[in-house]
Amino acid sequence: MPDTPKPEAPKKQESFLGNLMKYSVATYLGFLISGAALVVKGILPPDSYAVPASFMAYTTSLMNIGMLGLDQGLLRFYHEPPEGATGRTMFAACTRLSLLVMAVVGLVGSALFARPLATAFGLGTGGAILVPFLFLNAALYMLVRYLNVLLRLENNVAAYTAETLWMQACLNLLFLLPGFFTQRTWVFIAVAVASFGCVAIAFWFKARAPLQAPGLPYKAVYRQMVPYSIALAPAAVLTPLYQSVALSFLAAYSGQTSQGLFSFAYQLSLLVTTVQAGFSTYWGPYVFAHYRTEQARIGRVHDLLNFLIFAFFCCLVMFEDIIFLVFPGKAACQRFFPLMMLAAVFLILMEGTVYGNSIARRPHHDTIGVAAGVLAEVLICLWLVPAYAVTGAAVALVAGNAVMFLYRTVTGQYYYRTIPSIPRTVSGFLLAVAATAAGVVFYQHFLLKFLAVGAILFVYCTLYRPQLQKLWQLGLGLLRKLTGRRG
Repeated sequence: MPDTPKPEAPKKQESFLGNLMKYSVATYLGFLISGAALVVKGILPPDSYAVPASFMAYTTSLMNIGMLGLDQGLLRFYHEPPEGATGRTMFAACTRLSLLVMAVVGLVGSALFARPLATAFGLGTGGAILVPFLFLNAALYMLVRYLNVLLRLENNVAAYTAETLWMQACLNLLFLLPGFFTQRTWVFIAVAVASFGCVAIAFWFKARAPLQAPGLPYKAVYRQMVPYSIALAPAAVLTPLYQSVALSFLAAYSGQTSQGLFSFAYQLSLLVTTVQAGFSTYWGPYVFAHYRTEQARIGRVHDLLNFLIFAFFCCLVMFEDIIFLVFPGKAACQRFFPLMMLAAVFLILMEGTVYGNSIARRPHHDTIGVAAGVLAEVLICLWLVPAYAVTGAAVALVAGNAVMFLYRTVTGQYYYRTIPSIPRTVSGFLLAVAATAAGVVFYQHFLLKFLAVGAILFVYCTLYRPQLQKLWQLGLGLLRKLTGRRG
């Protein structure tokens, strides 16, 4: 294993828990927006928002083509800029290059490949006319993403919170609202583009100072960031395809109703992320800033998060019937919903296991892992979707995420260890698979499912007993703090 760099001189910092709680506010308020989007999807017929859902899913992949991985480069090198540059300089350089790339790609794609792209993206009959708007929407979302990263790195919590909520509303909710009075696809798309356009205006007023400053050393910035970011860019482009590929196959083999059901279940499965959602926005920059001196803490936090995620996942499988009592029109999702949640769990856990690839500047491992996962998903979709429709797509999604998780975790842990106990982590992984199997097999038998998953959860809590005790102590301490008592 490579040598660990020498520790940096200690710096005065705000408390870890304090920063974590501040950044959690934006994310947990964002769940109100996601919840509203779920309610809207639960009310609307699934075929009405099928094409708009695919449009928004591919928006993310196309955005990442323009970003070239530079957003991840900005996160990695913001605290280590080249000589003569600052974090703001790096931000300005990244946005300029990305806008140029997006303009070229959008013009070429819209002028020469609109029809095949519309077919590949599952945009339905006459979808070619939507392709230019798809590139425009991706460009606007790209600016929103850059601003989000900048505000986080500058620790501007108030602005970050407002911008994150705005972005969540644009990405998940606003484009659905026309479904209450029309099913015309172009109306959904117009609302999506207009909402991101409003955020882009806010981006300009926030970012215009560094963009207009003359004489910035962009060459030095590009020399440091572009090789790293380009190697990482394919991973960023491919990752959103895990949802998009399934939607495209369902559009081709099963129709818009299946597209809509998959989109609803995918968004509902993100309930699992409630545990770590606010945590992740702060944790990535924290790891890059402190990996030299805080490896022990990083490992402890990983174990606590691992326990929380799997335990919450098991609880959701046990009580999923309640969710579909709220959304009876989407009850068909229940048979494959545990699979969708397991796929989300793999993505969540991976956020804490792959930092070694970035720290060691080996982003090609991330690209290989993501590409292998997408390939696995495509092959399984070809095999299962024609016969099993949405359930086949859900199996493919799990398989793709599992392949990506395993490869990137193994390589990431080689360069930087964040998993204190590999046997315990592997055991938890297998128990989660067992809980998923129980949820799928007994999805029509609440009591059998409840007992089987409950037994698995008991074994899991026994395995992670020290983490359970630590969380209990943290909970009691927080309660005493909130009630004003001193322990």
